[in-house]
Amino acid sequence: MKTRYLALLSMLSCAPAAHAQQWLINNAINNQIMDTAICDSALRKHERLPDVCAKYPRYDGKVTPGSGAAPSRPASPTATLFTPVPGGDAVKQLADSLGNSPEERGQILQLAGAGKEMFALKYKGKWRNTIAGAMTFFIAAVATVQSEREPDADAQQRLFDSLNATLAQSDIARASNKDKTALYDVLLAAAGLPLVFYVDGKQHGNTAQVEQAKAMAAGFSRKLLHVEPQALSAMLSPAAATASSAPTTGAAAASGSRLPDGHYGCLILSMTVGASFSTQYRPTGMGFAIAGNTYSASAGGGTVAVSPDVVAFRGGTYDGWKGARLNGAIVFRKNDHANPRAGEGIRAGDFRCARTSG
Repeated sequence: MKTRYLALLSMLSCAPAAHAQQWLINNAINNQIMDTAICDSALRKHERLPDVCAKYPRYDGKVTPGSGAAPSRPASPTATLFTPVPGGDAVKQLADSLGNSPEERGQILQLAGAGKEMFALKYKGKWRNTIAGAMTFFIAAVATVQSEREPDADAQQRLFDSLNATLAQSDIARASNKDKTALYDVLLAAAGLPLVFYVDGKQHGNTAQVEQAKAMAAGFSRKLLHVEPQALSAMLSPAAATASSAPTTGAAAASGSRLPDGHYGCLILSMTVGASFSTQYRPTGMGFAIAGNTYSASAGGGTVAVSPDVVAFRGGTYDGWKGARLNGAIVFRKNDHANPRAGEGIRAGDFRCARTSG
């Protein structure tokens, strides 16, 4: 790949999400990650599965008799099918927001088109014009680049089935064909861009380019879905495999009564509304270290009480602060640090604190 393309990587890893795409996907993905974390935790503890697990095909046959959970009814494979609206410019807007010159914008637009071609080749048209199919491809692309190993076909089919069932019950089902077309196109472009750089880097033995592709994939994961790439990769793991191992990061860490020891750094989610809509995480200088049921900070530490949903700080710098557990991180609400509002997604102005080192 030409050297000039590598200069685009830093911009691509900071890709903004268009407003229409952002509201359509955040709740659906975050809800599924949290739901499956709860279900996997119940499996791991050999407890009855909560009723919410019945809507995910991956838990078929695993519901404990008499649990009260209704058998799942898989959604139709066409549940997220839509009729494309021609003339959309969502991908062009993405390219325009990233490039600093007409030449750069043209290069990004050209590379972004590879995603649709790769999607058609990979799945041979079976998930064409379905939001669940585009999202499966995006998540599989992030997992491939991050782990340097492509998820197997069965795992991708399971993910499609789960996403199809979940998204069919979300706001996406009620969105216009125009909005669905924009979301579909952006997901395919965001999947194809890091894959193009990753495959080229592997073929030419360019380790730096492979690492840059990983940074790009992680950037798209955070910007488009507001989740860490590890949480997306976990969505491709069979429930049995997840249940047999202790949670460490990502969605699996959303349950349990202990946080991993180590230093936690905090970022603030900021939003820009103008010609385009974008979100990004900014450094705050805030941070703390956790060791067992205690924490330390520059201005004094104290204790932490951890539940599956909330982390409460007592004494020291963050006395009275309570954070909601979300995808392996702790989220403190904007100007309302004592009210974690567990179960909600992260919003502009919230602090997101995640483990940065052991």
